[in-house]
Amino acid sequence: MIRRRLCFLLLLAAGGYFIMLYDFQGLRFLFGCILCIPLVSFLFLIPMSLGCRTHLSADREAVMRGETLEAKVTVENRGLLPVPGVLLELYWNVPGEREVKVRKRLNCMGMKEKEIFSSGVSAIHCGQASLELAGAKVCDYLGLFSLPVRGKGGAEICITPVVKPVPSPVETAYSQTLQGGGGEREGDMLLRDFQPGDSLHRVYWKLMAKGDDLQVRDFERSSSVSLFLHFSDELKSRAKEWDRYLDGTVSLLYFLAEECRQTIQLSVEVVWRQGDAFFRCAIQDGDAVQAWVCALLREEAVGTALLEEEIPLLEQGWHMEEDCRLYFGEQCVYEE
Repeated sequence: MIRRRLCFLLLLAAGGYFIMLYDFQGLRFLFGCILCIPLVSFLFLIPMSLGCRTHLSADREAVMRGETLEAKVTVENRGLLPVPGVLLELYWNVPGEREVKVRKRLNCMGMKEKEIFSSGVSAIHCGQASLELAGAKVCDYLGLFSLPVRGKGGAEICITPVVKPVPSPVETAYSQTLQGGGGEREGDMLLRDFQPGDSLHRVYWKLMAKGDDLQVRDFERSSSVSLFLHFSDELKSRAKEWDRYLDGTVSLLYFLAEECRQTIQLSVEVVWRQGDAFFRCAIQDGDAVQAWVCALLREEAVGTALLEEEIPLLEQGWHMEEDCRLYFGEQCVYEE
């Protein structure tokens, strides 16, 4: 379109130059045609732009990392005139990558006709991706002018981690915990007097500050399995490391949820730190894992807040460190 505009301006300049040199009626008529025909084309462009509509939609709200994000732009001509062309401009904002711009021209749309344009980009890193229809314009018949079309929109896509089978050492450790304790974990906190041999990690220091006797924390057995996540805000800025951490976490949650549901009828919960607060979310099945990780990536409120004294001891549960090492209690179960 820019080249056509430049050629048209050069044609106007040449026509004006020849009119100044020669006083011919034919030149004046041709120069008038050069001015009037584009003007008429522009007048036809106004109802075409009012009759066109565009709508951006995504086929899915969440995709797994490594899959292709696909956006569909529906262009509909509701007017009484055929549309020679529609210019579309899309912006892809994908985590960990530069913004991608996609430009497309749809040609020759008849009256009451609808056309769908699809575009895709690979989802490389986990996070929240956004698709935006930045611009849609209708071109005139000469390709000199354009007017915007109504219906700009956008879509939000959650790129979830890759779910893989857990390594065999994790399955072995899980089986040993079932044999040793029936899959039970620490539950409601109880206080008792300190006894020789108790770990200092169990001492409830807040009561000591009030001048009470030395108390230690003990826990009743309960019917749930907890996974504690230890990660910092800096880890989220390192895309590859964050992807690896989420892959391991989600794969383990799928495994625990399925095994606990089928074998020992236990529930699973995930505990993590967000800002200065701790949160807990119950995981019933694979759908709950998907909902939790999407909410985590979108930084939405999910789960229930915990007080610091309500958090069970880390030595007695499953916990995933920032370097992707998995512990059960104080024993390292798996590391890459």
